[in-house]
Amino acid sequence: MERAARTVGAAAAVAGGLALGFLAERRFVHQRLQTPPPPAGVVPLGSIAGEVRTVPGPDGMDLTIETYGPPDAPQLVLSHGWICTGRAWHHQVAALADRYRIITYDQPGHGRTSSPESTHYDLDLLGDTLRVVIDAATTSGPLVLAGHSLGGMAVLNAIHRHDDLLDDRVGGVVLLSTTSKARADRIGFEVGISGLARLERGIQRLVPVLRDPRVVSASERLYRSSSDLSTLLVRRIGVGPDADPQVVAFVEQLVLDSDPDIVLGLAAAVLGVDVEAGLSRLRVPTSIFVGSDDRLTPVSLSERMAKRSGADLHVLDGVGHMSLLEAPDEVNRALIEHLDRVATEPYPREVAKQRWKGARRSLRGASSADGGAPAGDDDGRVA
Repeated sequence: MERAARTVGAAAAVAGGLALGFLAERRFVHQRLQTPPPPAGVVPLGSIAGEVRTVPGPDGMDLTIETYGPPDAPQLVLSHGWICTGRAWHHQVAALADRYRIITYDQPGHGRTSSPESTHYDLDLLGDTLRVVIDAATTSGPLVLAGHSLGGMAVLNAIHRHDDLLDDRVGGVVLLSTTSKARADRIGFEVGISGLARLERGIQRLVPVLRDPRVVSASERLYRSSSDLSTLLVRRIGVGPDADPQVVAFVEQLVLDSDPDIVLGLAAAVLGVDVEAGLSRLRVPTSIFVGSDDRLTPVSLSERMAKRSGADLHVLDGVGHMSLLEAPDEVNRALIEHLDRVATEPYPREVAKQRWKGARRSLRGASSADGGAPAGDDDGRVA
């Protein structure tokens, strides 16, 4: 009992020290970090509303789904990342909803989706949630799945655990700023998730302590009030060096709106991610995107996934972890390519994949013959 009290006291002292640091930080950098309002006529990020409905989710959740676009158009299901919401897909909805059916949703405990009744979070829960979304919000026929960060892990988990998805539904996959593996004992010296993974055992021991009401009360006040500190963290870790200030402000707000208990609940699942089984099952055309300045899921992790799966790899120069917001044009082009293909290809998935690879090789060859730049370098990078 005494030992537990000392542990809680130490955690509270850390929280208090952080609070003092925050107050000092806020005094000195507040003015420098002010974000200008969006330009006139620009739709604020995250403000595009679709048709919202709530359906029963796994583990007693109320699952919020939002849909856009013509119901009979090619279908795209978008799975967002950790500490985000379905509204993070703003640029994809804005650019594609006029001619494609877009389905977004809020992950368990995020946004408008409630927490699981068990309060237990893992990647199986996320994969099962994605399956519920597909069953509840899509019509028969092929669709494209896209996942960012944690959402990409959810996509791979669902593909592994729900065999019929690849056989009957999924005709293309786009993975953004994610990884299929980050176990501490099986990965080289890296930054981002692979670096954080080395803290996994310690985090698993700390989570019960950090959930103590006495610690949560102090840390939550700091977590929700430190807008300037969160801006610094977003700029340092979440986005690239030249990210639009509006993107920085939007991501910062997503962080501040997140429930600290959800962040802690998913920590072990993210840091110990292993969805290799889903990656090995990918037999549909797949595109992988990663920012050259991604500090959470660095380029090497995407290179490894592309090598193991045969997917196309696109490295986005100067982009950080929020590739869906920082490089929407490149991401949207790939989504359109996949959506248009699944709408016109009636033949089996394995044949479709072989034809996709052949078409990509032909395009690269034609571009080189014309003296233009190829679609990608030898390692799959694009400028």
